[in-house]
Amino acid sequence: MSKSIYKLIPDWLKIIIFKIGGGRPWSKGYSTFKFQYIRKAINNQKTIKRFRDSEVLPKNYGYALDERAVEYPWVVSKIPFISSNFLDAGSTLNIKEVLEHQIFKNKKITIVNLNPEPSCFYQKGISYFFGDIRELPFKDNYFDFITCISTLEHIGMDNYLYTNNLKNSEEKILDFEKAILELKRVLKSGGSLFITVPFGKYKNFGWFQQFDSKLVNRVLEVFGSKEQKINYYKYGEGGWNISDEKESRDVEYFDVFKTKYFEKKSIIGFDFDLAAASRAVVCLELVKN
Repeated sequence: MSKSIYKLIPDWLKIIIFKIGGGRPWSKGYSTFKFQYIRKAINNQKTIKRFRDSEVLPKNYGYALDERAVEYPWVVSKIPFISSNFLDAGSTLNIKEVLEHQIFKNKKITIVNLNPEPSCFYQKGISYFFGDIRELPFKDNYFDFITCISTLEHIGMDNYLYTNNLKNSEEKILDFEKAILELKRVLKSGGSLFITVPFGKYKNFGWFQQFDSKLVNRVLEVFGSKEQKINYYKYGEGGWNISDEKESRDVEYFDVFKTKYFEKKSIIGFDFDLAAASRAVVCLELVKN
């Protein structure tokens, strides 16, 4: 089935195709199924309360889904409903199912990314800036809240995959520190920065790096907040659930691009737990002093 024909298929049929195909991560219909799952999660008050209060998640929550299944509801649970100047650093929130949430209705939203994405919601009053998070064009103390969801691990790495521009092919593994300092600079005093990164055993994949405890501690030191909250979520056979640093620090990332579904010569399939990507994620809420 060609991509052009597939785009014409209604979402409900894409989900049926996904389920009939076995519900394998990243197969046809996966993204549609995932974002409908996330839409339900972020609009379910009981689920949001579980994330807000760091409670145990329901059995099989987010099974066979990547870390977005916990990152989106976690950040939605933390953002206040108040009117505010809001920055999404990395464009992870630039998803229809997410931006339609009531939490974003009364916010002046700016989205920063290296390059334009297929979806653009300027009609919702959202401003887009295409540039480097290490060098933001905003004045000091400008934003009330900033999100940086699954983005920090890509800073200073090989981003040619996203931009097709060789100048974005780098290997500066500590440049995430520059991004942290810039995000702190443009954040108002008393404002909150929400960060998530894949967590576990350190590994440099070239286009991103999985953070370990050492790098997470470096983020905390560079930002220098006296008020911070840290949550760990871990993936297993029972889906995603709340965890801690000790239980999560040795998990390994599942690299789907090394499987036979993406690499013709490979004989690697999915693991028994059907992990889609990260097996752990750390979520940081940092308040600027």
